[in-house]
Amino acid sequence: MRVFLDANVLFSAALGGTVFAAIWALAEAEKIQLLTSPLCLVEAQYNLERKRPEALPQLGALMRRVVLIQEPGEGGFRHEGPMAALAAELPEKDQPVLRAALLARAQVLLTGDVRHFGRFMSREDLPLRVMTPGDFIRKVRPPG
Repeated sequence: MRVFLDANVLFSAALGGTVFAAIWALAEAEKIQLLTSPLCLVEAQYNLERKRPEALPQLGALMRRVVLIQEPGEGGFRHEGPMAALAAELPEKDQPVLRAALLARAQVLLTGDVRHFGRFMSREDLPLRVMTPGDFIRKVRPPG
C-alpha cells in the first residue's frame, strides 16, 4: 500500500508517538510504502527549525524509510470526477499536496489537516483515501 505523508504528519512523526511508531513499523515490515514530496519535506523541516529544532535529527532518521517523489508540475494535471470537487475546495497551498499524492499513485493520503481535508476523510468514492494517522492505524491494525 502506497501512503503519502503530508508535512504536518512528518512534523508530528519527528516529535514521536505510538501512532507514528506504528506507521513506521509497518513501513519497516514492508507492509506499506511511505511517500512524500520535496515540498512537504521542506515545510516539515522549516516548521521544526522554527518550533522544535531538537527534533530535526529524528526527521532525518525517519526519512530513511520515506520515498521522496518527484515534485509535480503545475501544468498538464487535470482532476477528474470527485477529485475535481476536492481540488476546487482545497486552499491553494494544499493543492500541491493532493496533486503529489495522486501523481505518486498513493492509495492513502495521511494528513492532520482536518480543517481543509476533513470533509473528504469519510469518502470512499475517491481514488485515494484521505485519513488522519490515528484513523489509518486503527483501520490497518484494528484492536484485538
